[in-house]
Amino acid sequence: MLSHKQHKRYHRRAILGFTLIEVLVAIAVFASLSLGAYQVVNQAQRGNQISKVSIERIKQLQRSLIFLDNDFRQMAPRQFRTDGEEASKKLLYAGDYVGESQSQGILFVRLGWQNPQQTFPRGEITKVGYRLIDGTLERVWWRYPDTVSGDQPITVKLLDKVSDLHFFFYDGKSWLESWDKELMLPAAVKLSMRLEDKGLIERIFLTTAVDLQQLNSGSDSSGKDDVTGGNGS
Repeated sequence: MLSHKQHKRYHRRAILGFTLIEVLVAIAVFASLSLGAYQVVNQAQRGNQISKVSIERIKQLQRSLIFLDNDFRQMAPRQFRTDGEEASKKLLYAGDYVGESQSQGILFVRLGWQNPQQTFPRGEITKVGYRLIDGTLERVWWRYPDTVSGDQPITVKLLDKVSDLHFFFYDGKSWLESWDKELMLPAAVKLSMRLEDKGLIERIFLTTAVDLQQLNSGSDSSGKDDVTGGNGS
């Protein structure tokens, strides 16, 4: 059994509670647990934020490619005027600084701009182009294919962080770095675009591959045959 003095000492210690060392150890353990929990939560939040940014970036890229695909697939074999000048024999303009691009740019006419029952005072074709301005891929378009001097395009910013933009053209036999053929459209157009975060992106778009000279000569020959046939009968 405890003596009276030992019992008194034990009772006094029980009343005093934890020692300083015990309190410090408890604080250290609690701090370690709190730090670990904070790191886990912070890492989860950062991962979630990175995922959101990546998803938005992919959506932005997909939206840009949809615009490009719709425009190139509906490329029209039509001459057009720019700044009120006489219509050129080139159905497609592409090269350095086209459309004030800081890299390569492209300009052409496309079909498919719907105008149901001719509600609006315009046709169903429009002039569109793509250019690179300050690292951003822009789509420019006009309400009419033949524009006068000072007619500014409507600009849509599609994709940022673009460092380079180039176009290549397939004539049915090989890929060309430029397109200078008159009254003709290529069979396909290849887009080569380098992004700062995604690297090189390449897409091939099929086009109408029309030769207006052959169409016109075929129409003339058909007309002559009709006239000759009518006289012969």
